[in-house]
Amino acid sequence: MDPQEMVAQAQERFAKIRREPEKALFSQYKGVSPSGAVTVWVDMMGKLVRVHIAPNTLYEGGEPWLAEEVMAAHEAAKRAAEVLDFSMADLARELDDALALKQHVTAAPETLPVDRRPTALRPDDDEWFENRSHLR
Repeated sequence: MDPQEMVAQAQERFAKIRREPEKALFSQYKGVSPSGAVTVWVDMMGKLVRVHIAPNTLYEGGEPWLAEEVMAAHEAAKRAAEVLDFSMADLARELDDALALKQHVTAAPETLPVDRRPTALRPDDDEWFENRSHLR
């Protein structure tokens, strides 16, 4: 990668940070290993935040395989953090979902046709309780 490409990538990254600073700063970027056994989350700088190892993936003698899985997941998470891939960021996805939900809720409700038929009056059913006949 030549220096001009690196400068262009950095400018693109800074533009994303300026557009959505909350997402960029407070998101944790996720990377998954090729087998899906290990998931790693990093912050915007690529520092390790959390590691999840799927149940029943550890076995005796499998340490080299597990180390490769952790490293691959960590590299994937660092790449997502470097390019600010908000689709791999948990907080960014939650913020987008919350915004979409807010827009859906605050949207004008549809006007439903009102049924204007007269309703039959119900007899007063409180009499049964008032004369305490339910206690007998």
